[in-house]
Amino acid sequence: MIMQIPDKLKERLEKLGLNESIYQHRSKKCILSREPLALEKIPWYDHAYFIPENFSAKGKFIFDPVSIVPCLALAPKKSDRILDMCAAPGTKTFILSFLTNNEAHITANDINKFRVRRLRFNVEKFSLSVDVTNMSGRKIEGTFDKILLDAPCTGEGMVNKKEKLFANWSENSVRFLSRKQKKLITHAFKLLAPGGTLVYSTCTFEPDENEAVVDFLLRKSDAVIESVDVNIRHADGITEWNKPLDKRLSACMRIYPQHNGTGGFFVAKIRKLL
Repeated sequence: MIMQIPDKLKERLEKLGLNESIYQHRSKKCILSREPLALEKIPWYDHAYFIPENFSAKGKFIFDPVSIVPCLALAPKKSDRILDMCAAPGTKTFILSFLTNNEAHITANDINKFRVRRLRFNVEKFSLSVDVTNMSGRKIEGTFDKILLDAPCTGEGMVNKKEKLFANWSENSVRFLSRKQKKLITHAFKLLAPGGTLVYSTCTFEPDENEAVVDFLLRKSDAVIESVDVNIRHADGITEWNKPLDKRLSACMRIYPQHNGTGGFFVAKIRKLL
């Protein structure tokens, strides 16, 4: 039996100008390589390549190329103390390590003890210079120059997993996760060093889990929104959803499946004042 899109999800997508046709196609996959490959390059990162269906990528980390965007937005450097707050299974940890030639001080954390096993496996498999921790993101201590909060979400942008998405999606889940995300982003900002960068991202389209979460932080801190300097087709962040939101949220990035043949994503780049 083919799972049908929930009516309430369809209504919310339509309010955003989307429809269920976004789930009709599978997103492309990619790999990273510093050596030139005879494959199509990803337009938004020179060392990433689309892989065809029959491509043998044994020993390579395969992922949706949209996952590169929040990592590029973070602009990690070798000298940075970096926190990947909700890291499992390790896709963005891997990308952050690649971007810094495996030389930055990266802490990869996840609260789920089963998912963190997959994270540890990938860290060991690809010899990543990463410290892995297993705790609630809200209990992490320390100070970091760069923080990636790729928050747990309803996953509406995961077009390759639509059956699972449709089976588990509910408006209650949206509300529950929005509350959780607000707590995580508030704590992440506290951990950020003055002048540091926090990138908040999700793979959902829900404004309650995206702009509304960042809006919550903006109203309670001296956080500053910055433009995401990644050359990828996208829509701007929205500034109203049932009520007016901070106008600065238009600088956020909404990536829809039809834009680039990838999964959907939301990215916000936040800076802490000196």
